Amino acid sequence: MKKIMMNTVISLGILCTPGFALGNETTATAVALSPDTEAAAEEKMTPGELTWSGDVSIKYERDTMEDSPHMDGLMYSLRLNAEKQLSPGFSLYARLGAQYATQPSLGDFNTEAYDVNKKGVIAIDLFGVTYKKGSFSYKLGRQDMTIGTTALLYSRSDTNIGIRNFVDGLTVEGKIGNIALTGVAVQEDNDGSADNRLYAIHGTYDVNERMQVGATLGRYIYADGSGQNTTNGAVDAVYKFKKSTFTAELAKSNADQDNKAYAVTWNYAFNDKTAVYVTAFRVEPYADMGQQSDFDNNNRGFYYGITHQLTKNDSVEVVYKDQKTLRDAEDAPSGSHNTKIEATLTHAF
Repeated sequence: MKKIMMNTVISLGILCTPGFALGNETTATAVALSPDTEAAAEEKMTPGELTWSGDVSIKYERDTMEDSPHMDGLMYSLRLNAEKQLSPGFSLYARLGAQYATQPSLGDFNTEAYDVNKKGVIAIDLFGVTYKKGSFSYKLGRQDMTIGTTALLYSRSDTNIGIRNFVDGLTVEGKIGNIALTGVAVQEDNDGSADNRLYAIHGTYDVNERMQVGATLGRYIYADGSGQNTTNGAVDAVYKFKKSTFTAELAKSNADQDNKAYAVTWNYAFNDKTAVYVTAFRVEPYADMGQQSDFDNNNRGFYYGITHQLTKNDSVEVVYKDQKTLRDAEDAPSGSHNTKIEATLTHAF
């Protein structure tokens, strides 16, 4: 699963075409078809047709932790997506994911599922069936998953690679007028029998062309009783003003303590190629779902990033993450400073 360890990261990477998700990562640049382009592509597909897409990436990462040696390394990734239409509305999908990491502990694959010193992995890591009818779409199978407008509550994103890194189950999304709905009922693909379950529903309402508000309700259940099951709720809002976009999400669980989280992002687009963003966040230890927020659990801090579209198919992103832990290993208030620098270079095809 995505390792967010309190350190520094530079990633040069290409992100895959995103799968179904409840929210979007605020710290990644994805290359995806616009809704109009997707609709046109669907119309052109005929039963039996096989379509391909994907990307390759180079990622440099450097992580630091107070009173600990720094870590850095390079990751080379390939994500190859295939979709075969069976009949109007029905399609099969699969993805081949591969990565070589010079420092395995910084890789995007689950080191618990492989040898801890393994540097290279390759697997058919996403697969299933999709069905589209009217304004609703359904996905059944192994898939990536983020929950929350900023992925504040949960993240096993499509930037992950390999086995034991995603979820299995059903996701549904659709729109009725100004209301968009998304629902999930899935279980994690983990080692052994610890396939924890999660359920969530997210709704958004378009107030006007500039503003959108939403809410999320979720439940996370540990299969083996090893953790505290939580009921999670969140509210979110997005507001656009000229070249700026402001996004905020507040979350809380029913845990007895350390149960609150927030993420607030300002994004400024200089033009259609270059943008900068700043994100402030805080995720207390039991605020998210299974301690798998896209922001580092048990941390507070800031992300500073810049994205640039080099060509139609090539993009680069640089992110600096400056944060502190909230509690130490003895569950006492802490404050260990840690940083990440991530620089990502992406080529999509």
